[in-house]
Amino acid sequence: MNRMNNYKFLDVATRIVVTITLLLFFLAVFNCNSLYVYAMNAVTVTDNNSSNEAQNVNTTESVAVDNANTTETAVTDTGILTSPMNVKTVKEKKYVKLSWDKVEGAYKYHIYRKATTSEDDSDEEFELTGDTKKLSYKDKDVEAGNLYEYYVTAVSEDEAKVSTPSEVAYYFMEPQSFEVASSFTDKNKIKLTWKEVPAARKYVIYRKNTSGKYIKLSETSKKKYLDDSVRKGKTYKYKVSYIVNLSNGNVIEKESKVHTVTANTIDPNKKMVALTFDDGPGRYTQEIVDCLKKNDARATFFVVGSNLNSYKSAVKNAYKIGCEIGNHSYNHANLAQLSAQGVAKQMSDTDARIKKITGSNSVIMRCPYGSTSKTVSSAVGKPIILWSVDTLDWKTRNTDKTISCVMNKVKDGDIVLMHDIHEPTKRAALYLIPQLKKKGYQLVTVSELAKYRGYKLNKGSVYHSLRKKK
Repeated sequence: MNRMNNYKFLDVATRIVVTITLLLFFLAVFNCNSLYVYAMNAVTVTDNNSSNEAQNVNTTESVAVDNANTTETAVTDTGILTSPMNVKTVKEKKYVKLSWDKVEGAYKYHIYRKATTSEDDSDEEFELTGDTKKLSYKDKDVEAGNLYEYYVTAVSEDEAKVSTPSEVAYYFMEPQSFEVASSFTDKNKIKLTWKEVPAARKYVIYRKNTSGKYIKLSETSKKKYLDDSVRKGKTYKYKVSYIVNLSNGNVIEKESKVHTVTANTIDPNKKMVALTFDDGPGRYTQEIVDCLKKNDARATFFVVGSNLNSYKSAVKNAYKIGCEIGNHSYNHANLAQLSAQGVAKQMSDTDARIKKITGSNSVIMRCPYGSTSKTVSSAVGKPIILWSVDTLDWKTRNTDKTISCVMNKVKDGDIVLMHDIHEPTKRAALYLIPQLKKKGYQLVTVSELAKYRGYKLNKGSVYHSLRKKK
């Protein structure tokens, strides 16, 4: 029984050992296969990585070669042309000439232009206007008053290479003249007008103040301006400037000449007469000026230079109400008996005193005694104003005769001669001024009469009357 029990015990133990042995065997086999598979996979991955690295090396070498080739090609094919330097513009005859420095490698040059005219808007662009192989270019399609701006580019022979643009150069074709005209409207305004400057974007209006400085009144894009801050009978001085804008932000500003206008209404279709007074100023001049002012009338005073310092206020007051101050020599000399130098000195000495009092130059003259000659005409430097109605007041010294002479003879466009140094003449003038107005005459200065009758008064020429031209 014990032996059987021992056998059973041994039989169980044997089974356990065998089972464990088999398990260990199978585990050993399984682990070997796994290790083999793992090792094979590792080898495969390593081979693949090596292959990829080799491919990457080849690819990198190829890219490097390609890049090297590309870089070499770029350097060879796109050699840079520098921009043309020192582009300059000058006017020659009726065209604008451009010039610039040579650009190495350039075969020709393109010229671009922007023209600023009154018909353009603010978005005008540069456009190709021409090309040349030279280092200069003539732009013949230009007009006065316009602004022209240019830039130049250098171009290779195959046109594959084009430089960046040069700096912009400009030329402004100044108008031959820029003058201001004026009129006094029936609404008590001074109207200023001027011719258009095509390139101008605005106009600035200046007026001289009592301190002698020109103060800005306004600016406009139009060709006219109404000054409503004026007093009837007063004389005003204006300047108008035009403004041209450049692409670089700079501006060109040019002023007109001084324009003088009196706030008085003149109707060109109505009768006009110019009353003139010689040999003053004198002690009766101021009374005549007061009468003129009261009747909204003007006259011309041909003054003697040596008398001016004694009656400065009368002359200044005459000028203020719009009367004209003419030159009548310095000491009432017979100019026809003088040399050219003597005549010129008589004029200049008197002009200096007139300007000191009025601030303006005298623009007309009258020879004492009406005595003139070729020498006088060439030396006076002003139009010579004589007369068509001679009252002979200096001879008669009679108020009634002076009045009768004027009222019986006067016609539209006449120039009447009187002398403000005689009391009978003063009394005649105080009567004639309102009476002529009642007869429909406008009492104007000599220069106003010339203006409204269409005369251009020339230096050295003699004028007796300024009647309507037929």
